[in-house]
Amino acid sequence: MAEKETDNEKFAERLRELRKKSGHSQKEFAELVGLHQVQYGRYERGDSRPYADTLTKIADALGVSTDYLLEGQAEDAIIADMQDKELLKLFTEIEKLDPEVKEKVKYMLDAVITKNKIQDLAS
Repeated sequence: MAEKETDNEKFAERLRELRKKSGHSQKEFAELVGLHQVQYGRYERGDSRPYADTLTKIADALGVSTDYLLEGQAEDAIIADMQDKELLKLFTEIEKLDPEVKEKVKYMLDAVITKNKIQDLAS
């Protein structure tokens, strides 16, 4: 039972940190995801965990995966810190592509970044 409490505490901490990073108060964020502030406060205190549909709404609003919120997987930490949510969605879609197409996208991105670096050096 103590392990479960620790999991809830970790979940609550991740949730609180991400919400603060988003710049919203508890009340604002609760309204954003369609919750009452009291219920949302229970999640941030670790008193309760949201049902799957609510968890998905919260994760989407924060721009992270539900896995990251629940388990804090290290590989998802980068996603949690990424500021450009539109770019994050694009990268998420790219992950689903065939390996050959992903290689082409990587090549194009590398070319754009290299060109930008060269322009920066020239200015």
